[in-house]
Amino acid sequence: MASIEGTKNYISKYPAIKSKVLGKTGFHASVCGFGCYRIDDGIPQHQKALEKALLSGINVIDTSSNYSDGGSEILVGKVLNKLFSNHQLDRDEVIVVSKGGYLQGSNLKLGMEREQSGKTFKDVVKCTQDLWHCIGPDFLGNQITLSLERLQLEKIDVYLLHNPEYFQTYSIISDAERREREYYRRIKDAFVHLEEEVKRGRISYYGISSNTFADKETKQNFTSLEKVVSIANEISENNHFAIVQFPLNLIENGGMNILNQQNGTKTFLQLAGENNLGVLVNRPLNAINKNKLIRLADYPVTEDRNDNEIFSLIDDLSKQESNLIEKYINYIGLSSSEKKNVVDCISLSTLLKSNYKKFDDPGNFNEIKSTYLIPRANFAINEIGKNYTDDENIVRALRNYAVTTNILLDSIFSNLAKKKNLENENFHSAIDKFANSEQQKLSLSQKAILLINSVPEVTTTLVGMKSVNYVDDVQKSIKCEFIEDFFNYWHNNGSFI
Repeated sequence: MASIEGTKNYISKYPAIKSKVLGKTGFHASVCGFGCYRIDDGIPQHQKALEKALLSGINVIDTSSNYSDGGSEILVGKVLNKLFSNHQLDRDEVIVVSKGGYLQGSNLKLGMEREQSGKTFKDVVKCTQDLWHCIGPDFLGNQITLSLERLQLEKIDVYLLHNPEYFQTYSIISDAERREREYYRRIKDAFVHLEEEVKRGRISYYGISSNTFADKETKQNFTSLEKVVSIANEISENNHFAIVQFPLNLIENGGMNILNQQNGTKTFLQLAGENNLGVLVNRPLNAINKNKLIRLADYPVTEDRNDNEIFSLIDDLSKQESNLIEKYINYIGLSSSEKKNVVDCISLSTLLKSNYKKFDDPGNFNEIKSTYLIPRANFAINEIGKNYTDDENIVRALRNYAVTTNILLDSIFSNLAKKKNLENENFHSAIDKFANSEQQKLSLSQKAILLINSVPEVTTTLVGMKSVNYVDDVQKSIKCEFIEDFFNYWHNNGSFI
């Protein structure tokens, strides 16, 4: 398990890395942590990224039982076990955070099986057909057991209730006061159980990860830190409620500016600081504004083509696709449904032409490109190629098709990236007024992380690092001096855009 001495020793090995003390735990935590949302055991680059992070000054890992349906915790367990076995990392040097509350995937199946057998988890909230939620003691006990197995650990350093506000959002209780009383009753039951888990030696500390800590107190699913702290103190003056997690970024900064605690006299972060709570920030680069996701990052531009040039490439691709269909696919010995599938997969031009003006975010397009467009094109190329192995003409045609597709997709991405980077200049210019010459050289994502790290009450900013390159990118932020002047401006004036 993590220890004060162990984490302090870890941080001392990386003097260039900024660190803070994680509230009353006393643990020394790197100001950026490895966020494991979308991290999965089945992806080798995720393992390499986590290893790189742990061996270069990042000693906070944040995961959850529902991330990749347990695959995230499995990956963390494998990486930690490897580094411990190779004596590259000691267990007491790293802070492992996990969470419980969601019933999705295998957890949902378990919940349904329990219900059918008459052993339903207490206090389950059925949100949708594919999502239930629960912070009942029996469910939390089950989840901690499964998490420890997947993580290959004897103890979890910090265990968080994962978005307990789902109860308020989906509760069938219509009376607001009664719903609120029930909400905090459930949190209290959970805390009582988590104190028992501390005594059992399965967790060291506990807390809450909530998306509504920084909301206005009038919002239906608001979670009051003031009430949560009071509940913990009712249970024990020496309680182990020590950590809170919430979203904070350049656009969503309610945690610093909305007075939602103690009769509207304090912010969430002020109260967290006064109670010596460790504060973990999530979504530092993914802001939600007016129900729209805004990625706070600059993007590389590799191609320089305008819309007319892109449509010309689409037309060229369309002609190549028609040629492949008419000359080759129509004569492949496949069933009509199999042939239709190949035709659909190779017809990227139609899809791109009809949706081109709908693409507005380079990050989203990149996701569509890597998970949908490229796999479809590769499938069609392989299906055609294996039926014409000795035909030089088809080999040449498929090669040209692949090259044209790559150039076209890169051009669309670059066009979106140029527009996005131009919008980002508003962020850069606002931040650069307070930054020194070295800080001004940082990318937008690096500046966004640095600014959150500069907030005094924030301990660690959790960043999704799905590749070694992401780890390298984050390293530049956590070696920089904090921008305190900008933080003061941000705190006093609210959003700066």
